[in-house]
Amino acid sequence: MKVVTHVSAKPSHYNKESEGYDEFNEHNSQIINRTIETLLRKYNVKTVLDITCGTGSQVFYLHKHGYQVVGADFNAKMLAIAKQKAKKENLKITFLKCDMRTARIGEFDAVITIFNAIGHLTKNDFEQALNSISVNLNKNSIYIFDIFNRRYLEHADTITKLTIDWQTTVGKITTRKIQYSTIDDAGILTSNTITLQQSGKKTKINQDVQTLQTYSAQELKQLLTEHGFKVVHQSAIDGATFDDKRSERILVVAQKK
Repeated sequence: MKVVTHVSAKPSHYNKESEGYDEFNEHNSQIINRTIETLLRKYNVKTVLDITCGTGSQVFYLHKHGYQVVGADFNAKMLAIAKQKAKKENLKITFLKCDMRTARIGEFDAVITIFNAIGHLTKNDFEQALNSISVNLNKNSIYIFDIFNRRYLEHADTITKLTIDWQTTVGKITTRKIQYSTIDDAGILTSNTITLQQSGKKTKINQDVQTLQTYSAQELKQLLTEHGFKVVHQSAIDGATFDDKRSERILVVAQKK
């Protein structure tokens, strides 16, 4: 299979995703948010840095469950939406613009990066991000993240299960997203997306190609160990027991040594 060149996403990459992002991801957010909160309670976490917060799903959920949360992201449009939501609900939450590879914000009981955020980085940049994340953690604190499970995607024809055809309507605009994916020998997931936006008789069509670096559970353990972390938990995103060939995504808890 032809190897696809994967580069770390730039901030502008997420500009299009910011439009309608919440509508398309609300269901998945509810599932993983409950799992994250259960894990945070297990490890007695009080303060949380969501260093790839996007429009703030995890930030708002955890804030409402009593955690002290700071949200950070390097996309201005995503952050603007998060700030608008906080203002609308009269919530005092700090949102900062920064890059997870270089951020120096403070020391927290937990850092989280959710929805395949690390997959948008190259392996080298993920290693740089791990160093940055470590700086923002108290000793023995935890880093929680999820990523597509490479072994699952490579097994049989399971890659076809990522095919999507979603439609949502907000106001007078109907958006339909159609996507299919492939994976190469380096674990690079390539997703081809067609987005149609219809408003009255006008239809706008966008085509986009996105790449993600995927990892196996063993690859993650090795990387994390090399950067001063110990993996203390791996599961599916709903908290179910992780299965190498059946779990689409890996949810990892890594403790700073």
